[in-house]
Amino acid sequence: MRSFLVIALVGLTTLSTAAVAQDQGSGAWQPMTFHNFQTPSKTDTLQTLVWPDVIREANAYVTTELKRPLNGKNALVTALSSTYRDGSRTIIVSTALSRDCDSGANDAGAEIEPSTCPLRIVTIEDGKVLAIKTATGCYADHADPDIPAKNRNDNSYTRFDPAAGTIAFRTNVGGRDVPGCARTYSIR
Repeated sequence: MRSFLVIALVGLTTLSTAAVAQDQGSGAWQPMTFHNFQTPSKTDTLQTLVWPDVIREANAYVTTELKRPLNGKNALVTALSSTYRDGSRTIIVSTALSRDCDSGANDAGAEIEPSTCPLRIVTIEDGKVLAIKTATGCYADHADPDIPAKNRNDNSYTRFDPAAGTIAFRTNVGGRDVPGCARTYSIR
């Protein structure tokens, strides 16, 4: 348990730059940051605290079911995240593209659709995890170079309202917000 807390604290320093970048008071929508977990890290809070179970499950699927070696890497799991500071608390909002997602259409002639994936909101204060809330959120992948040009700016966005104690979430695909992706989560 002690090493877990040390890892979490060290990992928080890796997210501190992102936390500072989030404008806490303006209520502006912030684009979520893309993360690829194929390179294992013992200091990345998303890998060690937020999504370690999803990474383990993906690794087990690749090695056990697909019978492919990972050669020291993780299976392909990507995530989007936003980090906010609220006084002494750090709030991490993240959604991960994994086998647990309900993916949109994947036919070559279909329009790009977001996937509905696990979403976690982690609240940390004084180096201790106060809460991990699990829900679902939309995931739009704009990192794939093979997607159409109109989808290269697809992204999910968050907005933190410290007074209301909520995180608002939305996803934009092909230049338009997806109504089914608009959600508000309480962090209290």
